[in-house]
Amino acid sequence: MKRIKPFTLFIKEEESIDDDREYSFEELSPEAKTNALDEMRDINTEYQGWHEPIIEDFEERMKELGVDGVEVSYSGFYSQGDGASFTGDVFDTKTFMSKALGLKNTEWLDMGEDEKPEDEESRLRADLLDIGFDTREKLTPDNFVIKIERLSNRYSHENTIGGKVYIEDIPESIEDEIQSQTIEDEIEEKVTNWARSESKDLYRNLERYYDELRSDESVEETIIENDYKFDKDGSFN
Repeated sequence: MKRIKPFTLFIKEEESIDDDREYSFEELSPEAKTNALDEMRDINTEYQGWHEPIIEDFEERMKELGVDGVEVSYSGFYSQGDGASFTGDVFDTKTFMSKALGLKNTEWLDMGEDEKPEDEESRLRADLLDIGFDTREKLTPDNFVIKIERLSNRYSHENTIGGKVYIEDIPESIEDEIQSQTIEDEIEEKVTNWARSESKDLYRNLERYYDELRSDESVEETIIENDYKFDKDGSFN
C-alpha cells in the first residue's frame, strides 16, 4: 500500500523548490531588495570609464577658455589626500586672460600712461571708443606662454599643480622699461589660483556624480534594465 505524504512534507518540498528559484528585482521582498542594492552598489562605478561624462565636459569647458591638451588626474573618494587636478597648455592667451583670469587686455600689459587729449570732450570720446593714444609698443597676450604644470606626482589634489608663465619676443623699444619677472610672477600666481579652484570644482563634480551612480535609484535602474536575477534573499545569482 502506497503511503501518502503528510501535508507538511509538501510544504517543505515547495519551500525547497522556491529556494532554488531566480527572482527579478521587482519580485523580491523589501528586505531582499535592500540586500540586493547593497550587494550591487558598485555596479555603475566598477568600470574605469564611469567618470567620462564629467571629464569630457571639463575638457570642453577648458577649450572654450583657451586651454588644450588637458590631462586630468584624480583619486577618490573620502580618504585623506584625495582630490583632482589637471595640466594643460594655453593656446589662446587672449581668451584665457580675459575669460579665465578676468584680466582686461591692457590691465597687466600696458607699459605706461596713455597720452590722451587734454580737453574733456575728446578724452570722453576716447574712453567711450576705447581708443588708446599711447603710440609706444606694448606687450600683448601673444607675448605670453602659459601652462598648467604638475608639481608633484605623489597625489592628485589641487595643490599638486601650478601655473607657469613666460614672456617672449619682448619689443626692443620697451625691454628696459618693463619688469618681466614681476609680470610673470604675478600672472603665474593668478593662473595657479585659478587652476586650483577649477580642480576643486572638478573634484566636487566627480564626487557628486559618483554618489549619484551609487544611489539606490541609479543602482535599481541598472539592475532592472539588465534583468539581473537574485535568490529569495537578494543575493546576485
